[in-house]
Amino acid sequence: MRILVVEDDRSIQMVLELVLTRATKCEVFVASEGPQGLEMIRTKKPDVVLLDLMLPGMDGFEICRNAKADEATRSIPIIFLTAQPQPAAVAKAMALGAAGYIVKPFDPIKIIDQINEALQRVQAPPLAR
Repeated sequence: MRILVVEDDRSIQMVLELVLTRATKCEVFVASEGPQGLEMIRTKKPDVVLLDLMLPGMDGFEICRNAKADEATRSIPIIFLTAQPQPAAVAKAMALGAAGYIVKPFDPIKIIDQINEALQRVQAPPLAR
């Protein structure tokens, strides 16, 4: 299982890397900027993307829009992980094709649960705990 974390906050990157590699034995890739994240979606073809909304260079909405418009990456589940709790942001993310929306601060177990729910929808095997 390969997970891409697109997040500009280094402390959050480190927490997610630690939780996901130790708890699930996944391979975790990290991007700190929007354009880098979109490029890694295209080249790494992760099984799941955890995507911050506010990123340097390109916001999460634009990354999601581009990934969902591309035939090669359209089916990759994208879960927003953001500090933006506004219902309008949640609605926009879901309208763009997001598989989930988690508001920071987050519970690592909730992230694993959301990833497993997203994988079930695309009929991929769940993460091992």
